[in-house]
This record gives sequence, structure tokens and C-alpha cells, in this order.
Amino acid sequence: MFLCGPPSSGKGVEGVKPLNIVHTEASPGWGGQEQRVLLDAGSLRERGHRVLVIGQPGSLIEGEAARAGVPYRSVRMRASWDPLAFARLIALTREFRTHVIHTHSSKDSWLAGIVGRLLGIPVIRTRHVSVPVSTHWLNFAYRIPIRVMTTADLIRNMLVENSLCDAANVCVLPTGVDLARFGEGISGDPFRHEFDLDEGVSAIGLIANLRKSKGVEHFLAAARIMKDAGIPARFFVVGDGHWRDIFIKEAKKLGLGDGTVTFTGYREDIPGIMAGLDILVIASTRTEGIPQVAIQAMAMKLPIVGTDIGGVPESILPASSGVVVPSGDPQALAEAVSHLLGDASRRSRMGVSGRTFVCENHTLEKMLDETERIYNEALVACAS
Repeated sequence: MFLCGPPSSGKGVEGVKPLNIVHTEASPGWGGQEQRVLLDAGSLRERGHRVLVIGQPGSLIEGEAARAGVPYRSVRMRASWDPLAFARLIALTREFRTHVIHTHSSKDSWLAGIVGRLLGIPVIRTRHVSVPVSTHWLNFAYRIPIRVMTTADLIRNMLVENSLCDAANVCVLPTGVDLARFGEGISGDPFRHEFDLDEGVSAIGLIANLRKSKGVEHFLAAARIMKDAGIPARFFVVGDGHWRDIFIKEAKKLGLGDGTVTFTGYREDIPGIMAGLDILVIASTRTEGIPQVAIQAMAMKLPIVGTDIGGVPESILPASSGVVVPSGDPQALAEAVSHLLGDASRRSRMGVSGRTFVCENHTLEKMLDETERIYNEALVACAS
């Protein structure tokens, strides 16, 4: 995997002074991207930096920021060219005495990016998803930032190959895992007891924000195929979202409302859930960076069956931590899960390999070290 620089020692970046960092996020939702923003913000605060998150009023990230104790200010960003939002961002940026602006979505990247250029503040942009970007000649959104981060090689290559930004200014930095939270000592017993999972009954889970692109309908169809084949397994859909009721109706339509499939809703005990599962499924059909849930599962020694979308193969294959199948193919998904369930030693090898790969490449500390290094590099480049 392409990284931003030489391997990190995990001990922090020498010479990095406390910075005033503004993160902007125009998305009103709550998924992997927004979680990454708050993880960055909260962790950098713990390292002694001042951090402010600016986002939409009433957004889900606003509530989560309050719960996490991360400073948050609301700015209504209606469009990429919103004069009122632009003026408000200038005022907040000056008030905070900002050293670095870090943008994350389209609207805020245009608005805050131009604010940074106007005020002489270095701008960092993170592209989280693998959705194709417009290659129109007026799309210079990726030339505004002094540095661009992506969460997967595939996304970096897309930006560079479409001449949206210079290769030298783009690096790959997937989300790091807090090994203190996703550790080997976490027990899955509470989860299995809560859902009456008898010893020997396999548990397969999909953990996601429940929207169309997550392929939940294919996960349900695969569950039906395995049930028809007489495979004794339980299936869990963990998470919430606008499509939850639609997926629950689909499960009932498929005859899976007898306990074969359980919708747990939003949960915060993800490490314990992962410890209680036998296999994690990533059934995405449209867009992914390197999914945080994949790296977290690997840290928990949980084998993965994932689709060939976005950065999913990048997370699974180099680590030998799972199997990749075609997206939108419930039969292939069911077969891959069934084969892994029948081979405990292979699952164990995948688990050990995944944990080792995360410890060597994707810890939270290494991600933060790289982030600080990029900020410092951007400040030097902007000053010159």
C-alpha cells in the first residue's frame, strides 16, 4: 500500500508544535467518513492540538461531536458557492487563529479551500470514497489544497490518472485502529448470550450505516441461500440508517424473520460484537475507501468476506485476512461464507494474519504521526 512517507515509529513526530486545526464536514449524515473526522479531531486534541470541527447545523456529526467533547461550530453550507457560508467560514477561521484547514466533503472543500487560499492558510483535503470525480476542466477542487489524502490506492490513482491533481501532492492514509479498544482480550460472550447463540452456532455479521450502497439486500439473499442449504448459522445486520425499515421488510419477504436474521440497530459495542462473530461480511456495491470496519475486524482476528468494490480488496488481500467475491452476487457470497465456516483452521490463519498486518501498518498512532507530518510539511510548503 502506498503511504504518505516512510514507515512511522508510532512515537509521534518530532518538532511538531501544537497547532490550531479546523476540520470541515458538510455531510449531514453519520458513517465511516464522519467517524474518521471525529477520530482525527479527538485524537489530535489528545496530542495537544486545538481542534475545531465546522459542519452543518443539526447534522448527526454535531451530536456525536458534543458526546465526544470535540468543539463544533455550525455553518449552513447550502452549495459550493454559498456567499453567507463563505463569509461565516472566514470569520470562524480568523477567530480560531487557524494554522491548518482540513476539508472532507465537496461543498466544504470548495468553500473552506478558497477561504484557506484567501487567508494564506494551508488546506488539506481527504477524499474518503471511490465514487468517480467529475473530470470537467473547471473542476479544480483538488488543486486548491496543498496536499490531498485518500483512504485507498484506488482513489489516489483515480485522481492522478484523471489529472485532477499532481501525483506528488497525493498520499494514501487509511483510518488507523485503536488497538486498546479493538484488542485481543475482548470477549464475545456478552453478545452471544444476548442473542442466545448456542455453542457451535455460527454467527455472520454485516456492520454498516444502512444505505443502499452497502449491499444489505445481497447479504440477506445469501442468508436465504445458506438457510435453504441447511447450514446452521445466524446472521446479524448491525447499524442504523434510512434504509433499515426497507431491509427489515426484505428479510421478512425472504422468510428470514424467524430469527435467522437479526437487525440489532445502532450499537457502540462493536469490538464485543466482532469478538462474538465468526465471519464479517462487507457486501458493498458502489463505493468504499478502505473500510474502517475491515481494519477493525482484522485487529479483532475476524476473517472477512468482502466484495470487489473500491478499497475493499486493498484491505483484505495484502493482509490475507479474507476472501473477495464479485459485488451483487449473493450466490458467490453464500458460497464463500459457507466454505470459510467449514474450515476453522483457515479462519484462524486469516485472523492471525489480519491482526499482524494491522499492528504493522494501520494503528491509530501511525495514522496520527502521518497526519501531523503532513500538516507540518504543508505549513513549510505554504511558508515557502
